[in-house]
Amino acid sequence: MASLPWYDLPKRQLQLDHFWSVLKLQLQDRDVSLLLDTKLPNSLDRHTPLEQQWANPNLLLSQCCGPDLFTPQAQGLVPIARPVFGDLDCTPGQYFSYIVSASGREPESRRFKGRQSAGMTRFVINSASSRSGCAALFEWAAASNIDCDEVLISGAHANSLDYLRRGAADLAAIDAHSWPLLDSRGTTIIGRSTEAPTPPFVMHQHNPIGATWMREALSSAIQQAGASINIAAVIGTNSQTYQPIPAPWSASLPVGASTCCALA
Repeated sequence: MASLPWYDLPKRQLQLDHFWSVLKLQLQDRDVSLLLDTKLPNSLDRHTPLEQQWANPNLLLSQCCGPDLFTPQAQGLVPIARPVFGDLDCTPGQYFSYIVSASGREPESRRFKGRQSAGMTRFVINSASSRSGCAALFEWAAASNIDCDEVLISGAHANSLDYLRRGAADLAAIDAHSWPLLDSRGTTIIGRSTEAPTPPFVMHQHNPIGATWMREALSSAIQQAGASINIAAVIGTNSQTYQPIPAPWSASLPVGASTCCALA
């Protein structure tokens, strides 16, 4: 089983399919199939829910948010590398989020003043364990002296943009690497978060291939086909690179909020 779900949006699917075919050849060249009970998958899995994928010992490769690594459903995952995005102006191996509002309803024009304002300030996040869509937004808001009156969970960055367009929310944070792949009409970038380590490539800890072989194959595949998905390289990583959503912010989330990140 293999998936590349974090940026598997319609505009990028053909390129991801090609990238997987290149990576599969790299794995075949290393004779890793001799270690597996099943054949290497012919295609990326776009149907199995992420939590089920992450629990599958046959998971060769997937992705998650850094904070996902600290959630119960991701305890079987091993981070093996993190991408260097070729389209972002930031430190290699880091990324950031755009802070976004609906066009014409920017904080400067609405004069957001937190709980002292006449209206409510509604945050929409894609997931409770998302660095790009949750932690980045709370972090930026705290630095901007903007309080959150209500948190809405959209399930995906694309849905968060729709919340803004419909007037159902006031602010969102959107992964900058996914921004060109999304429908951003009717929304405006008003800020930028601080940098954070990019979402890791992961595999199940019990997969017989092992992290070293997968990282080597992944690096070779990116040298050949990474430009088409705006990845310039990969660098090593581990769980210590990441951190969970800080308690002051997670306490603001709705009770029972889902902790499985989503990008699409």
